[in-house]
Amino acid sequence: MSQIVVIGAGLTGLAACRELEQLGVNYTLIEVKPRLGGSIQTTRQDGFVFDNAAFDHEKNSNWPFLDALEMNEAEVLRHVGKCRDGALVVFRDGTDTLVTALSKTLKHTVMTRMAVSSIGFVDDRRLGICLENGLMLETRGIVAALPARYAEHMLRSLSIDAAFRLLDYEYDPTIRVSLGCHRRDLNTFDIDRAHERAAVAGAPLKFLQLYTHAELPERIPAEHVMLRVGLRLSEMIQPANALEFVIRVLENLPPLAHVVGWWPEGDPLTRDFPEHSANMDALDALLPPNVAIAGSDYRARGLNDQVEQGRAAARKVAANIG
Repeated sequence: MSQIVVIGAGLTGLAACRELEQLGVNYTLIEVKPRLGGSIQTTRQDGFVFDNAAFDHEKNSNWPFLDALEMNEAEVLRHVGKCRDGALVVFRDGTDTLVTALSKTLKHTVMTRMAVSSIGFVDDRRLGICLENGLMLETRGIVAALPARYAEHMLRSLSIDAAFRLLDYEYDPTIRVSLGCHRRDLNTFDIDRAHERAAVAGAPLKFLQLYTHAELPERIPAEHVMLRVGLRLSEMIQPANALEFVIRVLENLPPLAHVVGWWPEGDPLTRDFPEHSANMDALDALLPPNVAIAGSDYRARGLNDQVEQGRAAARKVAANIG
């Protein structure tokens, strides 16, 4: 029996596991997908390095987790712009370098392709975790680092009141299309016209970004550019036809490489509602002290928040497992 089970192997879950390593606490990590990293996934194609989900990240302060992972900030990050009080940064070799660095620190059990259906108490000290394949794991503590819509279902048998706090969680589901093109093919390209064409077609673009080789030499071959387009999921726009729509909006700009990224829970909305913070305080109070919930759907805003809240959840649960 593992002392603690971490459910969800996105950035928050991986950070929680690393903290447990530092604390010397035995754990099991459960992930429903065949890989680690959650929404963080990098695709390398014909010299281009695409991120399937978030690409640029807000950096408003130091990121101590980079030093902890022996990642030199100047070597792994590039500044690509400003945002509010901080900078927009991109991982030079893909955001999955962060996942790889965290994954290398894991020394305990990792279970992939495993879905959790429910959790509950076995007795006064032990928790039971029911997996969808019929197996049950016992543990003394749980860190739940998974999207709210799945956490809500999972928590029902532990605390229906806590589960209720996550009911009807809303997202802004976004399909991200990344294109690699030769620079010469952009002679007549116009960002404003692309936005106008998309709006007229009935699917306004959420964003349209262009990066050059000079800005991101590790990600874009010489004489080439990268375009990133965000489309909201709708009856009209689905992952299967998003690339075709984008190429049409870009007036048949020929891509040399491309990837369509789709993560249903990648763009939380509910966390931006004014009542959300108080709702999370109430949820935390309803959970037993040896169960914690953390991640981008709850209180974490950026990468550093996700890491720090994963670490804090691990410490809280480790202190209450008896």
